[in-house]
Amino acid sequence: MADPPDKTSNYNSFIPDSTGAMVLDDEMSQQVTLNVSMQQCLAQANSEGRLISGFKNVFTFLENNSSELILFCILPENLWNDSRRKAAFRLVASFCDERRVRMIKVDDDQLVRKIIERTSSSQLSAGKADLSFECVLVLRRWPDQPCCDAELLRHHARFPGHDFDNLPLVRLLESS
Repeated sequence: MADPPDKTSNYNSFIPDSTGAMVLDDEMSQQVTLNVSMQQCLAQANSEGRLISGFKNVFTFLENNSSELILFCILPENLWNDSRRKAAFRLVASFCDERRVRMIKVDDDQLVRKIIERTSSSQLSAGKADLSFECVLVLRRWPDQPCCDAELLRHHARFPGHDFDNLPLVRLLESS
């Protein structure tokens, strides 16, 4: 009997189907779909001015605005236990929980930065060099949400809750 596929490697994400053809396994397929949706969502929200980034800006917005304006808050797992940011990170997560703001846990703040910078004009990117991407609010678009936002909303609906520790991780993949 063959060993089960290694789900920790992108190189072993194909498995044989009932006909012997190699297909993408369901878990990896869902991660790829989420990754594409996250990249499209961030790019579109950035181009439409619907992003708020950095602890101070996010906290101020949460404190002074209705949570109905917020689609979700993106929080990178790699910063969750960073001693320099832990208090601010937990404060934002707690405020999101209290306000029932959807949180999406991603693996790396630098990948979030790259996605956003890739969709900004070079002039805008230069001005954002000092911005922090340790948390990012994505605001709603009225009257309707783009398809990429809808996919992330479906993901959140599959994993309801507001406890950061128990949220599933969305692994961001670098793309060119």
